[in-house]
Amino acid sequence: MERRHLWLLADTVLMGLVGAVAAFVFAHLVDLSQEFFLVKLAHYRPPGLPNEGGSLQEWVGPYGLLLIPVVTTVGGLISGLIVQFLAPEAKGHGTDAAIRAFHFEEGRVRFRVPFVKMIASAVTLGSGGSAGREGPTAQIGSGIGAIYAHLTKRPPHERRLLLLMGMAAGLSAIFRSPIGCAFFAIEVLYSQIEFESRALLYCLISAVVAYAFTGFFTGWEPLFSLPENLALTQTHEYLFFAVLGILSGLMGAALPVIFGTIHSFFDKMPLPFFIKPGLGGFLLGVLALFLPQVLGIGYGWLQKAMDGELPGTMMLLLSLAKALAFSLTVGSGGSGGDFAPSLYVGGMLGGFVASLFDQPPAAYVVVGMASVFGAAARAPIANSLIVVEITGGFHLLPAAGLSVMLAYLIQTSLSQYLPYRSLYESQVPTPVHSPAHRGEFFTDILAGIKVKDIFKPSKTWATIPEDMTFRQFLNFFGRTEQHYFPVVDKEGNLVGIFSINDIRPFLFNEDIKDILVIKDVARKDIISTTPSEDINTVLRKFTIRNIDQLPVVADDDPKRFLGMISRREVIDFYNRRLNQLKKESQHS
Repeated sequence: MERRHLWLLADTVLMGLVGAVAAFVFAHLVDLSQEFFLVKLAHYRPPGLPNEGGSLQEWVGPYGLLLIPVVTTVGGLISGLIVQFLAPEAKGHGTDAAIRAFHFEEGRVRFRVPFVKMIASAVTLGSGGSAGREGPTAQIGSGIGAIYAHLTKRPPHERRLLLLMGMAAGLSAIFRSPIGCAFFAIEVLYSQIEFESRALLYCLISAVVAYAFTGFFTGWEPLFSLPENLALTQTHEYLFFAVLGILSGLMGAALPVIFGTIHSFFDKMPLPFFIKPGLGGFLLGVLALFLPQVLGIGYGWLQKAMDGELPGTMMLLLSLAKALAFSLTVGSGGSGGDFAPSLYVGGMLGGFVASLFDQPPAAYVVVGMASVFGAAARAPIANSLIVVEITGGFHLLPAAGLSVMLAYLIQTSLSQYLPYRSLYESQVPTPVHSPAHRGEFFTDILAGIKVKDIFKPSKTWATIPEDMTFRQFLNFFGRTEQHYFPVVDKEGNLVGIFSINDIRPFLFNEDIKDILVIKDVARKDIISTTPSEDINTVLRKFTIRNIDQLPVVADDDPKRFLGMISRREVIDFYNRRLNQLKKESQHS
């Protein structure tokens, strides 16, 4: 195995450990921030998850919910100040920044960004901001990977790999979902179902290392607990999940529009940046006076939905309200993730669908979580895996696959007519469209095209006999538009070639025009090609002497001249093929 691969494999272990530590530190900061802002100042504690040391019991202090708008406003202002003066890149939901760094910034991230993101997001979430830990963790983990790549002076393609390793490790530590988070890191880069497949091995190892390290200290239980007797034993239940998929596709199309519209509204406000998250926090706080369930990460409320403690109409209301609350928090410039809010929106929608068909809600909440975020984030495969891992509901994977894919198909069909197509603006459709692969894709396309795909043997090319005098050639030269002239012997075999540049020194020497023959002018070291040769190789041959045309000879006889192929023909064909592939990818 090459030393470079061994080094990268060692990096996966390091990134897994560092990503897990960073995720643990961030989660601890969020807990401390929540204790200070929500519990001590606002006298409110949302229900937590038992597996994280919390309780499903909601606690409201003597002042009711009246102090919540104050706390959410103050938290938004503090977060806005931190971001504005230390690292503007740390605003928003984080995952998009990691995607942008991969595609457009060669995997580079400023050193301070992960640490500013950690603090600003902890303040936002701890003060009740309706966002998640996963987006910031993705940016923190990917940022640490990018910093390590810079310190070790890695080339761009390795910087990008390390960025993805860090993202997968951080997410795995937060979610306890190594397989799903590894796939998420390589799938979320593209808005169509594409994967950064070369990074999968490294992301899997780093994610598993982070999961193992975290599990050793915090336990191995999934984030959510499902009823022990949960099972899908009736065929007709899959029709209910199909309905959930359709509704999730509609919600998956609506969620980016809600978020994008509110983000655009705040972005155009003629106010200092730090005030905007404060204003978003105030509006969130007002909404929370009526629906405190939208505050914070919200996983405790999802657990209540799985346990059947929420009525169906309330879950539908919370699904819609959470979409608005998340958009107010993050769209205003607050620092927090979109993963948890999207799972919340989908889970509550799933619970509502269960109530429509009088079904136990747990399975529908789980599948709804995967369906809405899988569609809105354009990462259906990864989210199917993540959701079954964080709940332990692996037997729900067939139902999740049906619902998620229906949701994805509906979302992609509808969103092409909408102003915002995905939660992530920096996604590109396929590797064809990514600057990270531009040179590679150029080579891949050319390697798949043969000379015979471009070459036109029907075109007539004049060949010059090797015993023709220079004066005879000049008489012929005045009647042709050729710039390169193949030279043949009496049997018609190709024996040389010359261009107008080769004969320039002899044009005005009258003394040699009847003495000089073409055989003496032509180059004997012919650079030629064959119909079966790939165009990538042909382009390299053009650069050997910076020539514009090459003779094409038969595959089975290098002296049988067939015609000429030009550099311009190759480039024109490549451009047409590239445009065709782009159009096909946009309509697929």
